[in-house]
Amino acid sequence: MASNIKSETPPSVSISQSQVEEKLPAHPEEQHLKKRFSLLSVVAFGFTTMNSWVAFASGVAVPLACGGGPGIIYGLVAAAVVMVIINVGFAELASAFPSAGGQYHIVYMTFPPSTRRVAAFFTGWVSVIYIMAGLVSCDLFVAGSILDVVSLWNEDYQPQAWHTYLLHILLCIVAFLVTSWFPSAVGKLGVGITVLSLVGFVASLVTLLTVQEVKQSSDFVFRDYQNVSGWPDGWAIFIGITGCLWAYSGVDAPTHVSEEVPNPSRNVPIAIITTMALGVVTVTAWNIALMFVITDLQALIESGVPILEVYNQALNSKVATTIWAVYYMVMFYDIVLNLFIFSGRTIWSLSRDGGVPYSDYISRLSRASPVRATAVMLVLQMIVGVLYVASSTAYSSFINLNLFALNITVALPQAAVLFRGRGILPERAFSLGRFGYVINAVATLFVAFFSVCFCFPVGYPVTGSSMNYLIVVMAVGLVVTTVAWFAKLRKTFTGPRLESYGDETLH
Repeated sequence: MASNIKSETPPSVSISQSQVEEKLPAHPEEQHLKKRFSLLSVVAFGFTTMNSWVAFASGVAVPLACGGGPGIIYGLVAAAVVMVIINVGFAELASAFPSAGGQYHIVYMTFPPSTRRVAAFFTGWVSVIYIMAGLVSCDLFVAGSILDVVSLWNEDYQPQAWHTYLLHILLCIVAFLVTSWFPSAVGKLGVGITVLSLVGFVASLVTLLTVQEVKQSSDFVFRDYQNVSGWPDGWAIFIGITGCLWAYSGVDAPTHVSEEVPNPSRNVPIAIITTMALGVVTVTAWNIALMFVITDLQALIESGVPILEVYNQALNSKVATTIWAVYYMVMFYDIVLNLFIFSGRTIWSLSRDGGVPYSDYISRLSRASPVRATAVMLVLQMIVGVLYVASSTAYSSFINLNLFALNITVALPQAAVLFRGRGILPERAFSLGRFGYVINAVATLFVAFFSVCFCFPVGYPVTGSSMNYLIVVMAVGLVVTTVAWFAKLRKTFTGPRLESYGDETLH
């Protein structure tokens, strides 16, 4: 694939002076994001947002319940095949249409003229919703981990949901201030976190496999299939693979800083492909090591913070567990910072095109940074965090919306290209060539199938508390978006205005 990545930037589209004068704001120089990220920092953004071996440590319960060691190891391999195909197809489109709006912009450029405005609007808002879900999930994990460490050392303390919520708000406020005023520093921090993550990956493998003796056999890890999910073995395999897809979530991250990196048509797909490659290697190796040292599989499945349970079982030391817990908090909080960066740019991109209420106000930049748009996400985090306190079932269903909606948004434009013909794509630095149709077709089929899998409860028999309300949550989001569209935004939403993107991102 690397041989398909060229150095040249796609040509610009010629726009008449009258069109520019009609559509550009009064102070156009204030409407462009600053080129503040290098190729290395964009790769770091992608890797630290996905950070597969770290992030998946909080979600191992489902594949373990659906097959034990083989369920998680082979599930990760199968999920890697699925997500690599989906995301390689998306990387080509990100190369063809780089923009801070990501999928929103790509959908507009690939859909037929008669439907592109509506499709882009809904894709943009679904993107905001899934980023919001991912952000609250990661931030509440950090907040919950802090309180769990406190309870580890003080057995009399019992964390309450409202304690976690208040800490969540504090962490979000800090993240908003940092990402709004020091976005370049966050990019440099991401490079350091990438190095720290890779060093920690090696240190974790050494810790798990050499500090303590191996406790499980290779049969337990690779051949002893244990399905305790309640589903029949055949269907449990697919539920387990669906759970493993989470290991490769967040690969769209580099697209949302496309307007802030030189030569995005080349650099963004490099970041996406590098992120996937590192993610597959690290998460598979780490989970193989994990399966060799666990002693109580059921305790790991039932744990609220599985990673703490992992190190408790492997090390049996409060000090060592605390050190690793702090390390994971740092890793996850960097994901929170990244998601604030990406959400602000997605909301700003929509507001720039009249796609949110009070667009004129929200779209204004401060120091070439979308501070007001990022503040919108801060408010949304305060609101959605209430779900965590009010209903664990509703909260879990909302979190499940993250990867479900993300995969749909990256597959929609691939389906459009598949049916309209790949000739609609402009010259781009990364091209799939003759493999394009196959990749786009298989990616579309994978997303369609696993979207159905996402809607199933992870265990059987199904109770009120274990029911998967993903479709209900998605329907509510679409209803709210539809009301906003018909009430006002269909009159103000223009779709991407090409002259707003700068020479390097015009097509």
